[in-house]
Amino acid sequence: MSDGSDGAGGVGNDGGSSGANAASAASDALGAAADAVGTAVDAAVDTLGAAISNALGTAADALGLDAALDGLANALGIDPKDLQGIVGAAVVGMLTGGLPGAVMGVVNGLVGGSLTEAARGAVADTLPAAMQPLPNLAIDQLAGRIPGANVSVQDALAGLASGALTNGRAPDIGDIGSIARSLTDVQSAARGLMDGVAGGHFASAADAASAIDSALGGRLDQARDIAGGIADTLSSGRGAYASGGHDRFGDAVEQLAVDVTRLVASRR
Repeated sequence: MSDGSDGAGGVGNDGGSSGANAASAASDALGAAADAVGTAVDAAVDTLGAAISNALGTAADALGLDAALDGLANALGIDPKDLQGIVGAAVVGMLTGGLPGAVMGVVNGLVGGSLTEAARGAVADTLPAAMQPLPNLAIDQLAGRIPGANVSVQDALAGLASGALTNGRAPDIGDIGSIARSLTDVQSAARGLMDGVAGGHFASAADAASAIDSALGGRLDQARDIAGGIADTLSSGRGAYASGGHDRFGDAVEQLAVDVTRLVASRR
């Protein structure tokens, strides 16, 4: 997940406006997901779930996920491009898990993007040039299997600010600011983690790629577990609060999940 030319503060500029326009169109996709019924949609969701669960690290798996997303868009009667980006991640999550699933989709996309971008930076800064292609390939393949992971920070925040997750109502600027701040903390913690992993001593590029892939997978699992506990508050009616007690990365993910949950809860 790149910062974009203007970072989080660029949401209001021309690039941000473009992202907001796309996200506004994507809000229709979220509404369609919330109301979706019927055999065609069920089949498309099953296909998408299989594409994600069967992604084992090959380029073909990433292509399979793209095809599954296209099939889902067709079943919903929307443009496939409306399932791109962070709002698309929310659509996928909502179809598979309701509002808690939408939260999980957004958090997973933001965290996945933060981790993979941090890994790319760490590889570029710490590994010899000859060892970089294989780890970068592993990173790109992982990012390609996470809906929303390849969106820029600017476009992600523009999508959230458009009201796509809040029934078309523009959310409070304070809510977007909270997400921007917690996402910055996630990015900082992710970079520290991946710098540590990439800074190890590796006998080969394959060893480096394996270590980075393993670290990314472990941290994504941690993030999903933490975010899942926060997102469940939407079903139980409890308020979303960060309790802490994790490591730096885990605490940052928990706060991000709280902020996204509060935003999604405001659509009710």
